[in-house]
Amino acid sequence: MAKHISFGTPVNDAERWAFELLGDELPKDYLLLTNIEIPTQSGQAMEVDALVVGEWGVYVIDVKGYIGRLNAGLHAWSLDGREVDNSLSKANYVARVLAGKLKNKIPVGVYAPWCQGMVFVTGHKGEAIELEKQDCALSIYTPRQIIAALTKEWGLTAPHKHQINQRQKEAVLDTLGQVALVEQRNNKIQDFIKLKCLFLQSGLEVWQAEYNPGGWTAPWLLKILIPTHFEQLSEARQHEERLRGEFQRLQKLSGCSGVPYSAPLIQDGEQLVLPIRMPRGVPIHLLEIERLSIYQLLEILRRGATSLSQIHRRNICVGGWDEHCLFIGDDGEVEFIDIRDDISIDEDLRRYAERFLPLALATHQPRIYLWFQRVAAGRGADLDELRADLSALIETGVCDSLDSDTEIAEGSIIDHHFRLEEVIYQAAHSELWRATHLQGQFDVGLSVYRFLQQDWPGLNHQYRSLSRIYHPNVERVLAFGELGGSDRVFIARAWERGVALDCAEIQSPQQVIGWFRQLLTALQYLHRLDIFHSAICPKNIICNGDSAVLLNFGLGQDIAARHYAAQYADPDLWALEGDAERDLYGLVASFIDVLTPIELKGDAGPAGMLRALDAFDPRWLGESLFAMCYKVLRFEVNLTDNDDYMPLFGFNS
Repeated sequence: MAKHISFGTPVNDAERWAFELLGDELPKDYLLLTNIEIPTQSGQAMEVDALVVGEWGVYVIDVKGYIGRLNAGLHAWSLDGREVDNSLSKANYVARVLAGKLKNKIPVGVYAPWCQGMVFVTGHKGEAIELEKQDCALSIYTPRQIIAALTKEWGLTAPHKHQINQRQKEAVLDTLGQVALVEQRNNKIQDFIKLKCLFLQSGLEVWQAEYNPGGWTAPWLLKILIPTHFEQLSEARQHEERLRGEFQRLQKLSGCSGVPYSAPLIQDGEQLVLPIRMPRGVPIHLLEIERLSIYQLLEILRRGATSLSQIHRRNICVGGWDEHCLFIGDDGEVEFIDIRDDISIDEDLRRYAERFLPLALATHQPRIYLWFQRVAAGRGADLDELRADLSALIETGVCDSLDSDTEIAEGSIIDHHFRLEEVIYQAAHSELWRATHLQGQFDVGLSVYRFLQQDWPGLNHQYRSLSRIYHPNVERVLAFGELGGSDRVFIARAWERGVALDCAEIQSPQQVIGWFRQLLTALQYLHRLDIFHSAICPKNIICNGDSAVLLNFGLGQDIAARHYAAQYADPDLWALEGDAERDLYGLVASFIDVLTPIELKGDAGPAGMLRALDAFDPRWLGESLFAMCYKVLRFEVNLTDNDDYMPLFGFNS
């Protein structure tokens, strides 16, 4: 692409098309000056359609939009049989005038460059033109040969051919005069100065520019629409509507993070310009992800989700998800520079997840990258959920992922915070350890689980919910994360002293009923927050004196395999029940199971559980409690959102 400096406006479509072709096809070290005037010795100015300062010479080009069959001779020309002007004579005359001025102006010791005239016959945008020259040496060319004639040695008519050096080019510009001023004028739009062309297509241009009102500068982007450069007027109007629509969207989104500031539209009669503040940072495809910390990646994802959420709340979609349309700043700021609003919100979310998935994977946080994988596959999305998870991880810390598997053994350090001390329980897919918090020097319970990725959304929801609530009979979650290089996760919780329900020494019926009542209040609290345990069994209930605590929400299913109340229930009824009814069934069945003497236990089926309950004296449990437990074991309880569990089981406030 040659450097193009326009001294005036093209007078017709042929000139406009010819200048675009020359500017696009000539080498970048060529200089194209269009509609320039060259003064003669008499002071009269002669206008030149195009002046090309090239590798072998200086070419004075006259552009003709002839259509048809052109017969060109040394003296006379005809177009489809009728006489037309010999344009080459005029071009050669101007070339001789320019050569004379160069010889008088050029400094001593520098040879004047060769100047020659040339005619460019365009036809209708390169078509519908036939050229017949009586002499092959005549410098008359159609679009098929014009570029070669200007760039190859054979196109020169000089008896001795020499390449033009830099000093000769400078002498040409100095002779023409004010070229730099004209270039500066062409590159200035009000107080914006064009610096570098980033995109160029017929009628559409994108420039890197600076705003320079005097005393200070600021970087900007200029989106320029030149209606006269479009082949069809309707196409120009369509692009103008799009540019005006983009300006209106940017104004509507003013104040949203991630949306660049735009100045008012500029329309000077020849072009329509939309100035947009230059985004800070680098395009997302140039971001060096491997050099960023986990917290920097999380901050980028959080800011991107926040910006997209604000944009969607104003009923606008981004649409422009090409890699060069997203910029990431040094502070993690995400900016969208091509807001089109031409797709649905669901599709916008899918493309967001697809574009940012590599960053999410680099965090090694399952609760984050599984969200992006799910949404990129088109399986629903909740930006608020993602933002909550990102904020929680940034605030509470993350588990640093390791390149290799973390060994689970006595003395191992987990997440740089917890040292494993003693294994309490082991199963095929989970382990429970007593661990020490290194900084605080207090005991914690730490469980390790092997999980399947499809189970993660539910586990993530459980952790996110539990980390924000408190109940004295519900485990207190301290940390949660992925063990690097594997499919294992860990959960650290406050150490609950005591033993599992099936190992507890029962002192009195009142003690057992007290545990049951505490856990019932905990379940009612959790259920009203849409949190369900899903794995209540004797091993997941820790008892200590007069206190009982629920553990392992939604985790450690293998721990519950031998004790989980679902195995006692009718599988057909179990499959039809809701989460709340299942939790109540698990609570009731766990207590009935551990309280029934071994000699009175029957089979593990629903009939056996009911026979075990029948062995109890209703007066020992209480008539109301006994009756409600009977209904729960038979799945005859239909709960509603406003049900109070305590009166249902016969407990007073």
